[in-house]
Amino acid sequence: MNGTYYLNNSGSRWVHYINGIKSSITLKTQSGNQITRKVSFYESWGNYALAHISYKGKKIRVFGDEILED
Repeated sequence: MNGTYYLNNSGSRWVHYINGIKSSITLKTQSGNQITRKVSFYESWGNYALAHISYKGKKIRVFGDEILED
């Protein structure tokens, strides 16, 4: 399974698979650590895309260049 698959009819939510595995995103924290998480799905927000990830036991929406709290 490779490629992008839309989760709804409007195309505002999608997942991206690479060799059968969901894509990952690497984000920085305020202390400078790098954290890699698998993306549950992407969501369009205006001209941007938000990634839905799990961080510290919560589901959050982040931009690709966002800095997370420790």
